Amino acid sequence: MGIIRQPAVLFAVPDFRNLGVILRIFFSVSILVLLTPLLRSDFQRYYFENVLSSSSWIAPFVIITVTSLVLCNRWLMANRYGVFLTWGVSLLSFMFCAKIFEFPRQYWLVDMLLVSIYMWGLMHYQGLLEKSLSPALSEAKLAALTARIRPHFLFNSLNAAIALVRSRPTDAEMVLENLADLFRAQLKDANQSSTLGREIELAQGYLDIETIRMGAERLKSKWTVDAPEHAEVPHLLLQPLLENAVYHGIETSHRPGEIVVNIRMQKDWIYIRIHNPIPENPIPHKRKGNQMAMGNLAERLHLMYDADAVLKTGKQGNLFRVDIRLPYRKALPRYKPHE
Repeated sequence: MGIIRQPAVLFAVPDFRNLGVILRIFFSVSILVLLTPLLRSDFQRYYFENVLSSSSWIAPFVIITVTSLVLCNRWLMANRYGVFLTWGVSLLSFMFCAKIFEFPRQYWLVDMLLVSIYMWGLMHYQGLLEKSLSPALSEAKLAALTARIRPHFLFNSLNAAIALVRSRPTDAEMVLENLADLFRAQLKDANQSSTLGREIELAQGYLDIETIRMGAERLKSKWTVDAPEHAEVPHLLLQPLLENAVYHGIETSHRPGEIVVNIRMQKDWIYIRIHNPIPENPIPHKRKGNQMAMGNLAERLHLMYDADAVLKTGKQGNLFRVDIRLPYRKALPRYKPHE
């Protein structure tokens, strides 16, 4: 088996659609505006005058630059030379503002150098962030694949299919097809994003297998979907959560149970709610559940959406509930460096 290597990424283009990225830019620039006048020898007398003078042109420059980067975001993220193009867009924005606000030309070179240092620092921070959180993507793929090849699940699924071959050949075929789809999804190259329709398809296929394996009387599921299928979501978003719901809410219960999945779009947000019953006297399990689901998903949501995504879990009566809020977006192509 080959060694899985993460390519070293020193700089990366942030997703400028994320509110967290935009707020981080405005906050960091504001701090620099407040601190820079302190370097002057006369800062005690003219501190506020210098801050106001700097803000009068830095504020519109930042607004114009961020707006330009948001408009060019799809192109920048998909391009092999996106980091250089991002740097170029910021310099063009500076030159535009310099013309409009009539900056003294003798300061242009110094100001452009400062803009360059800031932008490369921002992209280096994004590279460090992706490097620190990218193992979560591989962990999600590995954990899901491990769940698929777990003998308990695999053998029971195959036995269920064999038992159905003569009496219910259509169901047997469905089990094998869904099992193959799950393997295919986990064995392909791990992508940072998927589509909502694809994730729903995989999750429903997984529940169909579990329903046949455990029995339709014991496991029931209810789906309500009112959101566009082409919406961008993380790869392996739903299936690990449903696996946890089956493990903790159905397999350990003495009674039949129902897993409810509600997905809806409201304004520019997609809301996902999954809840399963909490057994009163759970049956002891001989095997471990999929422990990666919540923590790993939270990391991947932060990597993809920064501060825009929300993941909450909690108990409501005799139900365990998972609530996710994602910004609605169409999937963007993104350049990924080759290993």
